[in-house]
Amino acid sequence: MENPEVLVNCVCQQCNNGWMSNLENDNKPHMRAMLHDEPIVLQPSQQKLLARWAVLKSMIIEACNRQRILFYGKDERIGLKPPSPFLPVATMVWIRRYSREGFHAGGTDIWRGIETFPRAMHGNVSTIVVGHLVVQVLTAHIIPKFGGFPIRPPKCKPGSWAESLVNIWPIFGPVRWPPPISFTTSGADRISVLIDRWKIGNDLARS
Repeated sequence: MENPEVLVNCVCQQCNNGWMSNLENDNKPHMRAMLHDEPIVLQPSQQKLLARWAVLKSMIIEACNRQRILFYGKDERIGLKPPSPFLPVATMVWIRRYSREGFHAGGTDIWRGIETFPRAMHGNVSTIVVGHLVVQVLTAHIIPKFGGFPIRPPKCKPGSWAESLVNIWPIFGPVRWPPPISFTTSGADRISVLIDRWKIGNDLARS
């Protein structure tokens, strides 16, 4: 399957041909296996590499919309760079298998209220499908008043997310691929349910 290429002019040539290219190359061995549905065990170091790749793609996805204010701040973007790369605070990354081969890249904004503040937390969700690999990224920002509060994501649509999605960030140990449950093209496990799971209309989830 040939995936369409989209040129997004949002990074400099030095970064694109330097550390970003290195990150792509570091991910190729395990990502190639996952894209083609070959069994593999993701070690913690590989999970961090894949999570960094996914967050980088999330930043590029949002840059496609020139009309929006960028969610990720300068410090978060620079933080992905070597020599001591780190992922944004309050970031979660999940993976799952798609039963077919696909290509998708999209994102959405989400909000959660705390006490009397209806938009105390702002989240950015990106979903990426490449071949059999599905990756979803959630990063949350919270207003300074509630900076010491545990950050919980807004309520999403009902689903067996805890059972069907595999965490790769934060890391909880080695992960086996493929996972036991896959997304399909129809039914309760269709891929569109994951893509739209945070889209709950105009209602803001409150703590």
